[in-house]
Amino acid sequence: MMRNLSISNLKRAIKNPTLIKREFHRLLSVPFHYIYDWYLNNSLSQSIDVMENDWDNLIILDACRPDFFQQQCDIQGTFEQKISPGKRSWEFMTESFVGREFHDTIYITANPHSQKLPENTFFKTNYLIDDWNDEIGTVLPKDVVSAAKEAHREHPDKRLIIHFMQPHRPYLGSTANKLREEVDLIGYRNQGDGLQIWGAVKERKVTQKDTKMAYSETLDIVLESVEELLDDIDGKTVITSDHGEMLGERVTPFTSRVWGHSEGFNTKILRTIPWLVINSDQRRGIVEDAPVNGDQKLDQEEVIDRLEALGYTEE
Repeated sequence: MMRNLSISNLKRAIKNPTLIKREFHRLLSVPFHYIYDWYLNNSLSQSIDVMENDWDNLIILDACRPDFFQQQCDIQGTFEQKISPGKRSWEFMTESFVGREFHDTIYITANPHSQKLPENTFFKTNYLIDDWNDEIGTVLPKDVVSAAKEAHREHPDKRLIIHFMQPHRPYLGSTANKLREEVDLIGYRNQGDGLQIWGAVKERKVTQKDTKMAYSETLDIVLESVEELLDDIDGKTVITSDHGEMLGERVTPFTSRVWGHSEGFNTKILRTIPWLVINSDQRRGIVEDAPVNGDQKLDQEEVIDRLEALGYTEE
């Protein structure tokens, strides 16, 4: 809260002194987080290079935790946990894509961070600009599925990266809808002066239990769309994530609870991702071609607006 000193945040603090206590606690926690960051970087095994692995389709579920994924996913395959090269989407993209060329691959992405990737990184990039849903403040899974099916029909000789925005907030499903009725959450209708979900939790307007339930229901919804997609595309598929998500865990004992992944802290939960391999006897003949023009990009202001709807703001 105090990281972004503004009139609105000061008014929130006056109305809810718990925020001042939490911010004081967070500031005391910072040295512990830096020490843990150093420890984590030296103790984690080597992070995965997703582009060097063997697949025809790479399905990325944004901010998907492997513990929730393993419990909820009924798709048959070989499951492992891997270490992501980043704790946030842009770090993952930077380490995985930037400075490299993949002209045998189409990137279908609902994540606005992808707008920052260099031109001609992929054979083609579909940013799903026109599929943005202002009602919720995200791109819905069904629209990602439609775009992926179309890309596969048009270019059956290309690898596909299919980047869903879920289970990243804003959440979908009955619990999320209930919370939107009870709390003015930013992301809903992509307007207003409301709170992000994590801000609402910190102000105790939303419970940790309801937040985890909303996250879980969102994961169920996107997994249903993934199953539909797998019925229509051939080849070997890997389902993974770009990073995990903190849902109120403490990084180390006596430190403040952490929510989401935008506070800058490095944790094992954020760096550990699912890796489900679905083998197939029908492998595609993949070829490289000269890049073609992808979809039109958004202007910088619109990118920022969409990132804010997804929670990339100081709370």
